[in-house]
Amino acid sequence: MKKYLGSSKNPANISLTVKSVLVWLIPAIILIAGYFGLSVAEADLTEIINSISVLVASAMTLYGLGRKAYYKYFV
Repeated sequence: MKKYLGSSKNPANISLTVKSVLVWLIPAIILIAGYFGLSVAEADLTEIINSISVLVASAMTLYGLGRKAYYKYFV
């Protein structure tokens, strides 16, 4: 997972490409929500995307730390 989502500059961070695609989706989500009669603020979607990015980065970090500990102490 890290191989596909990780930054080429710093693999511990989420790729700028992934972040930009998520940010690009904001207008599309607002458009689709408007089609169905829902009102969604851009700031809300931006905050959700930032939160998802932090959660994914945290999961990747925990996975990497767990794997490192496993190989150091059990293999």
